[in-house]
Amino acid sequence: MLNRNRIIAFFAVILLFAKGLCFSEEEKKWQPYYFGSATAGGLVAENDEGIILSLDKAGAFGVYNPSKFGGNFDAQARIKAGKGVCGMILFKDNGGKPDPSNFIGIERKEDESGNKTVRVFAIKDGRDFTREGAEWNPRFEAVLNNESFGFEAKALRILEDEKAKCLHFYYKYERKIDGEKKEGWLEFSTVPDWDNKPFYFYPYVKSNGDFTSKAVFMEPMVMLTPADDRSDKETGFRAVRRDYTFSGFSGDAIVVTFDKEFPFYDRSKFVFWSEAEYIPWWHIDDKCAVYYEFCEIWGGGTEGCDEPMGDRLLRWTKADIIESNKARVIVHWRYVLADPEYKWWSLDPVEKPYVDEWYCFYPDGTGIRKVTYTPVTTSKYETEWNEISELTVIKRGGIKPSEVIEQKAVSIFNLDGKKVDYSWDLSKRAEPAKRDDVTKNWPEAICRINLKERPAVFEVFAQGEDAYKKTFPEPFKGWWGHYGEDWAFEMRGQKEYDGDFGVFSHWPISKMPYEEPDKTFGRYLREPGHISLLPVPGHPKVKGPTTWAMLVGMSKPWDDQDVRDKTSSWLYPGDISMIDENAKFIENDYYQRALVFETDKLNRGCQFTMYPKIVSSVVVNPVFIVKNWGNNPVSVKMNGKPLKEDLDYRCAIEGDSAVIWVKSKFSGQTTFLIK
Repeated sequence: MLNRNRIIAFFAVILLFAKGLCFSEEEKKWQPYYFGSATAGGLVAENDEGIILSLDKAGAFGVYNPSKFGGNFDAQARIKAGKGVCGMILFKDNGGKPDPSNFIGIERKEDESGNKTVRVFAIKDGRDFTREGAEWNPRFEAVLNNESFGFEAKALRILEDEKAKCLHFYYKYERKIDGEKKEGWLEFSTVPDWDNKPFYFYPYVKSNGDFTSKAVFMEPMVMLTPADDRSDKETGFRAVRRDYTFSGFSGDAIVVTFDKEFPFYDRSKFVFWSEAEYIPWWHIDDKCAVYYEFCEIWGGGTEGCDEPMGDRLLRWTKADIIESNKARVIVHWRYVLADPEYKWWSLDPVEKPYVDEWYCFYPDGTGIRKVTYTPVTTSKYETEWNEISELTVIKRGGIKPSEVIEQKAVSIFNLDGKKVDYSWDLSKRAEPAKRDDVTKNWPEAICRINLKERPAVFEVFAQGEDAYKKTFPEPFKGWWGHYGEDWAFEMRGQKEYDGDFGVFSHWPISKMPYEEPDKTFGRYLREPGHISLLPVPGHPKVKGPTTWAMLVGMSKPWDDQDVRDKTSSWLYPGDISMIDENAKFIENDYYQRALVFETDKLNRGCQFTMYPKIVSSVVVNPVFIVKNWGNNPVSVKMNGKPLKEDLDYRCAIEGDSAVIWVKSKFSGQTTFLIK
């Protein structure tokens, strides 16, 4: 959602008086402009719908505002068109006037037979520039004749990603999906911006002279938009719904921000964003992000991947804040597994395969990703594949992946000190890395993405005997699954990415149709894209709702021990011995990364001793949940020493439970008193 206070050009009322134009003092800034062979026959007026432009001579006619603009912008207008041509041109500036030899534009036309199309064009120094730097089969024209991408263009749009020097073009269409009408943008191929000159905004109509071309432009506007997201250094630990920006694009998001308890709080945040179908990621900085992907299946009568990436009209994918308090944040994300044509796996008229994910974060930035996949149970199809994660880097438009990713891009290690590193030979002179079978038998696998001069991102999978029923219900040792797939290690870049990591450009942000049923390979640095590094499957024969849990977060580069400590604190925090009978220990809840207790409502208090296990040499920032606490204050002592609230611990009351995060690091026997 773009904040309207960024609008820099909005049409004033323009009235037609007799045969000429009469502008008020405010309206004089808008200038009529003939383009092409026409020099007369153009009219402009307004009514309740908007600005009306018409032309009965051969050529083009419109109005422009002499106020120039540039940088990161979003120019758009809703349109109501008839026969002929209507559109938007952005003229380059030439001495304070529109340059008829340098411009870009998008237009909608309807011929005498009623056939409607939308096309993109670009002229540089009087010659066609549209296909410059657009090899293979670029899409610069669309026929409005199908249910997938609409029978009408409801709006036109041109957006510039300033840092990538890239122009994006769209029209808005309507589609009915699963009984509900949704609107969205269809994107054409991108065009590089060839210089830094500012633009003039020019809505227009065009005629061949045989009939009057006429169109209504509703809310035509240019919005200056941010190139990057705002700083959250002072925001604190919370989840908020707001506009978020990446690679020059802005849209609705849930943004989880942190404070000084998270070492990377000054630049990094966790984001669920509409322009990425709410697929969450770690915003590392303005150049890159990292995400854990999602559940993904294939087959079932569909074509390509069944996943949330294809839900560009946001029919099913959505995110909601469940908790946001001093102690923790929980966000719920739900999506349906369907292909880009909105055919869900099995095509069952009643059931759909859907996934619920909960991300639970604490002030130190360490969280839990809980995934529950509910498959279709009445289908005639057999499940062919079930992926639960795919560690992936997102790069903004205008950069190469190798600018942000280490050549030794992936590390997998465990608590016993074993480790496997995977390197990408970008020169293609050596054989690509191969998955290592030994990792599939580890009780825990710490999977980490290594970035250049940036924090690392990790995801921990647990298959050990103590945890697997909740964290990984079908351990790899029982079937053929692995951490990683050969195709991911073998991918290399092409075209402008030659000699670099392989890039997919169909996500995020892009609204272009896929070139293949499941993907579009990236070719142009100017476009955002993602680099898949480590796929992780679930069990392919899931028959009912199935839940996995993973530890997620960020760490200092190459700091193996830090992540090992966080992993052991999650899986093996130690034995609990209750000191009195006012409370009882319930469980180590892997889904909340918390030790859960229940207290007596009459004698509230919880006193216990933790005995870290040998494998858990260090416990880091434990979390305690005490049920039956009610809406009462909380105090905490550690080894007899009172802790200061908000400095040494943070707490919140959720329902009748106290949620307590303690800032501490210990390796020996430790006593806590909560009262």
